[in-house]
Amino acid sequence: MSNWIVVANATRARIFEASASDSEMREIETLVHPESRQHEGDLISDHAGHVYNGTTGGHSIDRLHTAKQQEADEFARNLCDTLEHGRNSGRFHKLYLIAAPQFLGLLRKHMGKPLQDTVGHEFAKDLTMAGEAQIRSMMR
Repeated sequence: MSNWIVVANATRARIFEASASDSEMREIETLVHPESRQHEGDLISDHAGHVYNGTTGGHSIDRLHTAKQQEADEFARNLCDTLEHGRNSGRFHKLYLIAAPQFLGLLRKHMGKPLQDTVGHEFAKDLTMAGEAQIRSMMR
């Protein structure tokens, strides 16, 4: 059984496979989430929502701040589903995560305990555009 190395941020995830920590890595899947690349204004309606609270009055909901976060959260959930499927299929025994710091937190949030137990190491760094040599250097 092999190791999977996941290199991800809120818009792209690359999954590599390696039979051992010092063996050649092979990219087996690339996932993209184009919605995370969109401008905030393209992700939301023209006007912020309004919530009325009977005791303190109303206030606006800041959807500009949360639209990109919601897209990143959805992508993290989808990536964790893919990883969980790989774990359930016996495709890897160890998982190594290299992800942008905020996205790494989202991945942790969506991982179930069995998937968390496969994580060998985490690196809070965005290397989605890096080559294999730079990614491998993180693993040493």
